[in-house]
Amino acid sequence: MNLEEKLTILADAAKYDVSCASSGSRRRNTGGRLGNAAPSGICHTYTEDGRCVSLLKILFTNVCIYDCAYCVNRSGNDLPRAAFTPNEVVDLTIDFYRRNYIEGLFLSSGVARSPDDTMERLVRTVQNLRGRGFNGYIHLKCVPFASRRLIRQAGRHADRLSVNIELPSEESLQRLTVDKTYAGVLDPMNTIHETIAATREERRRRRHAPVFAPAGQSTQLIVGASPETDYEILHLSDRLYRRQSLKRVYYSAYVPLERSAARMPAVEKPPLRRENRLYQADWLMRLYGFELREVIGRDNPHLDLSIDPKLAFALRNPILFPVDVNTAEREMILRVPGIGIKSAQRIVGLRRRGRIRFEHLKQMGVALKRALPFITCDGLPARHWGGVAAPDSGEAAIDVDKTAAAPATVFATDGSFDGLLTAIFESYGADRPPSAIEPAARSQPGLFETRVKITTDPHKADRVWRGLKKHLRVKGRRRVLDAFLSGRPGVETLIARYLRDAIQAAKSGSQSTDLTTQIEIARLSQKVRREAHRLKGFIRFQQTGDGQYLAMVAPRYDVLPLVRRHFEARYADQEWIIYDTRRDYGLHFDGRRTRRLQIAAADLPTRPDQATKDEAQCQMLWQRYFAAINIPQRNNPKLHLSQLPRRFWRYLPEKQG
Repeated sequence: MNLEEKLTILADAAKYDVSCASSGSRRRNTGGRLGNAAPSGICHTYTEDGRCVSLLKILFTNVCIYDCAYCVNRSGNDLPRAAFTPNEVVDLTIDFYRRNYIEGLFLSSGVARSPDDTMERLVRTVQNLRGRGFNGYIHLKCVPFASRRLIRQAGRHADRLSVNIELPSEESLQRLTVDKTYAGVLDPMNTIHETIAATREERRRRRHAPVFAPAGQSTQLIVGASPETDYEILHLSDRLYRRQSLKRVYYSAYVPLERSAARMPAVEKPPLRRENRLYQADWLMRLYGFELREVIGRDNPHLDLSIDPKLAFALRNPILFPVDVNTAEREMILRVPGIGIKSAQRIVGLRRRGRIRFEHLKQMGVALKRALPFITCDGLPARHWGGVAAPDSGEAAIDVDKTAAAPATVFATDGSFDGLLTAIFESYGADRPPSAIEPAARSQPGLFETRVKITTDPHKADRVWRGLKKHLRVKGRRRVLDAFLSGRPGVETLIARYLRDAIQAAKSGSQSTDLTTQIEIARLSQKVRREAHRLKGFIRFQQTGDGQYLAMVAPRYDVLPLVRRHFEARYADQEWIIYDTRRDYGLHFDGRRTRRLQIAAADLPTRPDQATKDEAQCQMLWQRYFAAINIPQRNNPKLHLSQLPRRFWRYLPEKQG
């Protein structure tokens, strides 16, 4: 059996395991090796149902001695069997990683001979992968009943370990698996939990002590394969979070298969809505500070499928609302439907500088249609509800100056960031501050305006940039740069107004500033950072004939400066070029430093059509993998398009052919 057939079989066999996150580990690249781990995780593509694909998720083998009724790989199922060798897994992982297809490896397995024999093969595989200089993310599935020695050995090489409970009760586990017990699952989980705690304590005493599973452990529960209620499922999850310190509990809607065992319930389609509500309730308990009894109770043990758990809580507790966003604690603001964690943080941060008004909430991206019945603030519309649509929050060009019909003085720059900083420097020395700052190449002179050409001076720009650190700190300066990279009309004037307000507030000690300008800068910064984060996952390198790796991209904003350090650290052992086709420039890393390539696409030193035979083989394997991991019963084209916008498709091999 060739590698292509093995990949198709063993990727298809692993697609029902949803424990595929790649966050929680900060594994730095040292010594110019391949790969690192980002603590926030990165999604590299999405299946047809919108599920994130961040890791190469495969089974080492789908041969299994157990006959679990819910598992497609059970011993009683008649299907093709296959097994990788350790070197095949290592080569696949490294080849896919070099092209930025994946964030790392998720490796699981059927139990071929015995738990210890299978676990030993998995450990040896990840040892070989680390031995080849791979420094990326690894999630390793621990086999139930495996020895403590092998689990501890696995945690020295993997970023995250997991042991899947699968079913929410001992009774269901014994009925549908026969051979498995809760003790066989909980013993490895206890070993992982105890070793993580012991390692953390040891690293407090010895800084360079070896790490153990730095991203913690997780587990998975199948939803709909057994009769347990939502309360029983969430009660088990809550207990695991508290006792085992789990990072995540994943919920997998039971997918009925053609070869389903007779012991399984007759289900026509996966309970996807129920799975979604369980995730929402889980997030409320893990991240929003809700207690289990506030989300669900024994007397009403099923979540309402028609509304989300947060809205259900608000409707059950009308005495707690409305919440005044200008005075309420952060914990109470988080309980308002339509306000998420980031929006709550922005509200708490901004109200120190002024009163939050309705239009400010709109700018922040709060889901006003959901939040309006549960909040009070300045400028709130008279009618909260009754089908009245919230004002349109679509993007519009920035209003450069509402106070003047036509700018009297305009500073014209060369369009660079240093040019903008130079214009700001000159504005403080001018008799009259400019009404607008615009790039000369992107603006047309007005009939009644005076235009002043600003010559970029790096020395003056550096003085302004260093001075802003005092007033804005690191995060504030980063937002200014992000907003500039958005390239939106009038952004230079907006930045100048923002800096003027920030400096005046710092000098006078006043906390009352124009919140509209601050929110607009933060909004642009968020959009640019989101585009940069997407680009980290959607860039696809192709190996060209001269051994270089080339990636062509067309981002909405000029975000190459924001992703440069990420790719320098991740691919320190290979030469690469990332080229922005929309702005006709790129970044070239030669193995030591990165320089800017200011050339046309036709003049690139290497072209993707010079790809080697190995490159074509790798792309074909990736396309096969992408097709194999899709679950047709879960397809959701609308969600897929929202997560993977069509504008990126032309550069993604999985979307070609």
